[in-house]
Amino acid sequence: MTLSDSMRCVLVALCVAMLSCTDQGELPPTSLRLIASDADLFRVVTQEQPFSSYALFPHVDSVTSGTLNGSNAHQPLMRVSMNAIAFNALSDGRLPAGASFPDGSIVFKQIRQGTETVLYAVMYKERGSPHSGNGWLWAEFQPDGTPFISVTRKGTNCTGCHSREQGPQHDFVRTFERQR
Repeated sequence: MTLSDSMRCVLVALCVAMLSCTDQGELPPTSLRLIASDADLFRVVTQEQPFSSYALFPHVDSVTSGTLNGSNAHQPLMRVSMNAIAFNALSDGRLPAGASFPDGSIVFKQIRQGTETVLYAVMYKERGSPHSGNGWLWAEFQPDGTPFISVTRKGTNCTGCHSREQGPQHDFVRTFERQR
């Protein structure tokens, strides 16, 4: 059985319509990257979606210092940025009340000592992953890609702090507490 030319046109039109109906800032589902390992996540943030192309976290100094209540992590300085998927989930630089980041969102911290980056802290939104904690994959890497905290730990080293203060109301992203 062959399709008529008019049926082919209808099918093509339906496919195009389906691909163009994604929410603003979300990639079509086939473009999302399922993360199975530390190496996968490191490859995403350094090659496939390099963090150097991310936007700085809005309304926060480009390099910040100090601690948030209940945390001594990520010292002494940090630079926080986010990929376009995460950035497009914001309204005027803030996460709308009751909202959460869409899958594929990345929040990326460069931990610095002076001008040298010594650690990368990564949050990758992937609710369906068996490695997720609170809907995020959590990892830390040395700049050469060596895992310091593995995605397989389900955020056990991270979620305690990210669950404090305003973390839960901001989808566990505490940098919102640093906004001016």
